[in-house]
Amino acid sequence: MMEVIFKNPITIWLRWLIKLMIYRLRYRGKHLHIEYLAEINQCTFSEYNTIYKYARLRAASLGKCSYVGRDSQVYHAKVGSFSCIGPGVLIGLGEHPTSEFVSSHPIFYSTRGQSNPVIVEKDLFEEMPETIIGNDVWIGARAILRTGVKIGDGAIIAAGAVVVKDVEPFSIVGGVPAKHIRFRFTQEQIARVQASQWWNKDLEWIKGHNQEFLSIDRFKGI
Repeated sequence: MMEVIFKNPITIWLRWLIKLMIYRLRYRGKHLHIEYLAEINQCTFSEYNTIYKYARLRAASLGKCSYVGRDSQVYHAKVGSFSCIGPGVLIGLGEHPTSEFVSSHPIFYSTRGQSNPVIVEKDLFEEMPETIIGNDVWIGARAILRTGVKIGDGAIIAAGAVVVKDVEPFSIVGGVPAKHIRFRFTQEQIARVQASQWWNKDLEWIKGHNQEFLSIDRFKGI
């Protein structure tokens, strides 16, 4: 009976509406935009963040001007500023042991109760290490990021890529598993952008220098 109540469309809508009001009040004046039926739990935001329809975020934080696309799931992740997460992206869904443990089933190491019964008194395996996504990162549609990976500033993850290891700053990766394709800029240009730390500057500075962002050769980053 309780399951029917919780899965009722009206109940689902009411829960979304209440959560929407709580986050809007908490981040009043920060231009937080949460679209229809986006699920958000234990998350922190900065300013000018957008969460698109049906996205699910849990224990995630977003830097300024970063957004999460429709139907994406972001769990236990720290996302920098000006990062773009496309639709249908899966980030940090959890780990299972692949060695030492005889079975990969969580009944033998987890107290989360993914499947009853729970037979251990404490967690014996780290299922949710934090995933770190840098600043100015673009993650294409339906990419999958393994829990606990680190994505460097300025990196691009191609659509449909499966990322199983850390990605260098300003690297473009793609494929299954994802592999380095090329760097976005020369090493000298990358160093100039990294030194500028432009993503930490205020929006007025960015507005005043917006023409520089149209060409890496024009970018001074002072």
